[in-house]
Formats: sequence, structure tokens, C-alpha cells
Amino acid sequence: MSLIKPSGTEQRERILSFMKLKGPSLPVQVARTISVTPLFAGAFLSELYGDKKIKISHMRVGSSPLYYLEGQEAMLENFIEHLNVREKEAFFYLKGKGVLEDDALTPIIRVALRAIVDFAIPIKIKLKDNIKTFWRYFLLPEGEAMNKIEGIINPESLKKEIKQPVVEVVVKEELKKEDGRISDKKELEKILLTVEEVVKTKTKRKESVKKEKAKTKLQDSAFSNKVKDYLIGKDIELLQVILEKNKEFIAKVRVDILFGKQEFLLIAKDKKKIEDNDLIVALHRAGNLKMPSLFISNGSLDKNAEVYLKEWNGLLKFEKVKF
Repeated sequence: MSLIKPSGTEQRERILSFMKLKGPSLPVQVARTISVTPLFAGAFLSELYGDKKIKISHMRVGSSPLYYLEGQEAMLENFIEHLNVREKEAFFYLKGKGVLEDDALTPIIRVALRAIVDFAIPIKIKLKDNIKTFWRYFLLPEGEAMNKIEGIINPESLKKEIKQPVVEVVVKEELKKEDGRISDKKELEKILLTVEEVVKTKTKRKESVKKEKAKTKLQDSAFSNKVKDYLIGKDIELLQVILEKNKEFIAKVRVDILFGKQEFLLIAKDKKKIEDNDLIVALHRAGNLKMPSLFISNGSLDKNAEVYLKEWNGLLKFEKVKF
């Protein structure tokens, strides 16, 4: 009895069905599914990509990219372990903030953001003759990103500089990676926002923030007082309070060590489980201020956080406390 081999069309349909179930996939996984060599699987995938039925990631798993369908972009987060240490730091920092201003970042983070093309989307803001670059977390809606950017830019100063000011936003642009590859080309989209609209939005937000602050003021002071009591008990000098929230306290402190006084960026969190992302953000904050970080919490480190702490124990200290 002779076996009838599936046609190329049938193989491509099998690949699409597999990817709908599996999500982002490697050529070797596709080859195993349709019972062909990785070389033939790669050829079928190239055809599907050429027909714009699938997409290709810039991130590499080993030496191969991931192939995925439209709408599966969020599933790429499942593969961030394949990013290098710096790229992973940039990813978590961007994910935590939603939007980052390029000029405010360290050179290392800037380079890393340009490398993680799948997760960091550049936004260019044109203010008169100046162009500022911001980075948007790929799953953050563009509208929310613009609200965050508007909170960074001072619309009042723009109003004084220009009679008819316009903020020109380039939402997406072609982005070259270090190896010369260019991201998928998409038509540039421009959104024009007048400063009057920006000011109205900011005014509404300020009113909302005031109400929220009034509700949480008592809670904030309670946690802050616990942290301050801890500092007094440990003879740690409080130099400057940077942030006070319901479950977070950030400040510059000074500690007496064997070789004299040493300044730290103190980050205190009321959190049951401390993740590596918490430590990454803490170290980045301290790095911007050119000082080591002291992280205290009533919670415990998870496994990834323990590994990260060992790697950076020269610049990052952690202590579990009881608040």
C-alpha cells in the first residue's frame, strides 16, 4: 500500500492549525508536528511569512526566531528567559512603568530597549524643533501611553513658547537592530494633539489625584512611620524621603559601616513575596542616583529574586523585617 504525502498547501494548513493551538513556535517544533525535516519546515514557514499569514519575532531562542500568528504577541512574554540579563532588566523596568523617557535612562538600559524590539515600541514626540523619544510597553494601549507621556511633558511651558503649539506623535517607526535587521515595516501613524486638549486632560487628572491622595493619606503615613521607626532602631540616618505610598517607601539613607558612612537608596515594600522584578527596579533606581540599594520588606524572596540578589550583592542588600 502506497502512502500519499500531504501537499504543500495541506502542510501549511497543518502548520497554521498547530500554531493556533501552540502559540509562538520554533521551526524544530513545526518540523516534528508535520513530520518533515527542519529545513523543509523552515521553507514552509518562510512562505507563510511571505504571504503575511504569520509573524517572526526578533528575539532568538538559541539561534532561531519564534513564529507566531497575529494576536499572539502577548504570548512572547513566555520566552523572556531567553533575553540576556540587561535585556531582561530593561523589559521588567519598561513593563513596570509602561512608558519610559529615553533621555532619562542609563546608557545600558537605552541599548537594551533598542534590542528588545518585540517588547519596546518607540514613540517620537516633536516639540517645536526638538524631538524626544519615549518607549511604550508593547501591551500598553496607545491611549494610556499618551496619557503617561503627557504627564511627563510640561504643557504649560509649551503654551508659552508657541502661539499655536502642536505635539506631533509618531507612534511607530522603522527600528534597526545592531545586526542591521529592520523590524516589520508598518505605515507610520501620526496623531496631533493640541496643547489645549493636553491641558484639559491634565487638569482632570490632577483633580482625580487629589481625591485619591486624600483617601490614602492616613494609610501612607502609617506604613511610613513603621519604616522610620525601623530606621531609628537600626541607627540608620534618614537623609531624604523620595516616595511615600500605602505599601512603599523610598528614601536616601546613610549607614555607618566598617570604613565610614555609606549612603544607600532605601526601598521598603509591604509585600508577601518579593520577585526579581522588584529587585531589578530597585537596583536601576539606585543606579540612576549612583548609589547602592538597600531593600527591606516583611516578605520573602522568591527563587529568581534569590538568584538575582546573589549576582548583585555588591550593589544590592536585602533584609527581611517585621513591620
